[in-house]
Amino acid sequence: MAKIGLDELADAYKRVRRSIARNMEDAADFDNQPIFDALDKNQTIVDAAFFVLIFGQLENRINALAQQKISDSKQRQALREGKFEKRLEIALRNQSDLRMEIEGWYRVRNDAAHGESIASGYEIEAVLERAREIEKLLGGG
Repeated sequence: MAKIGLDELADAYKRVRRSIARNMEDAADFDNQPIFDALDKNQTIVDAAFFVLIFGQLENRINALAQQKISDSKQRQALREGKFEKRLEIALRNQSDLRMEIEGWYRVRNDAAHGESIASGYEIEAVLERAREIEKLLGGG
């Protein structure tokens, strides 16, 4: 399978979002509150999953940047096995505002990825837009 990027994630999200919205309209038309509520919960879960996938795209770029900044092969290996925060620090050493923003996203990603909490209102379109901006800042995309 070809590498998945932000554009492919955006397209997939639009299709899934439309499908859930159509089913929610049907549930509302038939006054089926339990189905409507279940679909609303599904949308929240889908949003969280897409957030995790979007973050993964940025994480890959950050990991590559951190690897590029370390010349010693033993240190590169240790970095691969270390915490994301360390790779982020190395990759974005002189960009504290961007680093802090990504650290915030990382906490949200961890909560969703590990089932700690899945918030509603991820606003995936806005997340995708900002992820594209960050990707450009990181020298990708």
